[in-house]
Amino acid sequence: MSGERPAFPAHLAVVTSGYPAPACPTSGMFVRQFAHAVARQGVACTVIHPVALHHAWRGSGYPSQEREDAGNGQTVAVHRPRFLSLSARDAFSGWGPLNPSLWTFSRFAAAARRVLERLPLPPDALYGHFLYLSGAAAVRAGREMGIPAFPCMGEGELWTVRRFGLARAQADLAPATGFLANSSALKRMLIRELDLPAEKIGVFPNGTNLAAFQPMDRPAARAQLGLPPDRFLVGAAGNFLEKKGIVRVGTAIEGLEGVSGVFAGSGPVPPTASNMALCRRVSHEEMPVLLSACDVFVLPTLIEGSCNALVEAMACGLPIVSSTGEFNDDVLDENMSIRIDPLDVAAIRAAIVRLRDDPELRARMAAEALRRSKLFDVDDRARRMLAFMAERRTAVS
Repeated sequence: MSGERPAFPAHLAVVTSGYPAPACPTSGMFVRQFAHAVARQGVACTVIHPVALHHAWRGSGYPSQEREDAGNGQTVAVHRPRFLSLSARDAFSGWGPLNPSLWTFSRFAAAARRVLERLPLPPDALYGHFLYLSGAAAVRAGREMGIPAFPCMGEGELWTVRRFGLARAQADLAPATGFLANSSALKRMLIRELDLPAEKIGVFPNGTNLAAFQPMDRPAARAQLGLPPDRFLVGAAGNFLEKKGIVRVGTAIEGLEGVSGVFAGSGPVPPTASNMALCRRVSHEEMPVLLSACDVFVLPTLIEGSCNALVEAMACGLPIVSSTGEFNDDVLDENMSIRIDPLDVAAIRAAIVRLRDDPELRARMAAEALRRSKLFDVDDRARRMLAFMAERRTAVS
């Protein structure tokens, strides 16, 4: 346990539409990291992860209840109530009261409410990740049960809101006690698009478990994964989607002398470079080894809330090549990263070549990345978020 048990919240319920389960072990990993970090602060933490019936049929893929070891002698209870989903899609947004997304949201919120009502220790605060369905469900339950609610905007844009519309979102979210944004850019978006007061929004970029993500011996890491010992390894991790840009990393390294790609992930737009040393899904537990095996980390992503993959790479001592987008401004600085236009393959290639050919620059940036990663400790982030919740509760009481 880190310090004394906070007076508020003493019990936090986390409502989320994405959370790791046997059927989807990497889904919502950042939410699990947050829940476990909260528990390590001495706060009782319950996760409510409603699962649509058409997913839950997979037998043991979504256990109804679990208890997870959060470390430091703390545990997190996970509940997965079932609900009937009619889907929630942007295409439905113009259907007015016939919008199936509204039904799905109502059933999701009701499933979360059922768990909240049955908990032996009632929560004194609710956290919802993302704005929809989870954040709005937490606000609805909080309003009905008299519990402060704190939606978190971790999505890189208002994609979860579009299927409901801005007017509906403003009405659903306005009663929240406070909002948590994963970047300064997202805070500005909440103020601009949802007309939320700035004082209700705290900014907390994602963090990672620095006890797990730290540099290890590079030759040993390469040997453990069967990676070539004498190549310049360019790492990239994330869903293989166009917006993540991993396919562009593959294009950028094609034919580069002495360079191989190490790509962790899966999805419909995989990299196709001929000089790949690894390209597969990698467990979260294996990621520190993979990152430690690499020389640089490259992620020309088009949009993020706050990118966990960058923080994890920094914590393993890797120089970063990533996007100029404002969503990266809270995490990256010029001492440990090269910022590029994420669509400019030539610029991505030039940054990789520059780092390959300048060992001194690479070493300086690696040291700075490791130093800066200390700002993104997941336990410290949880403490600051809990303190913000307490401040907001005091402000409205």
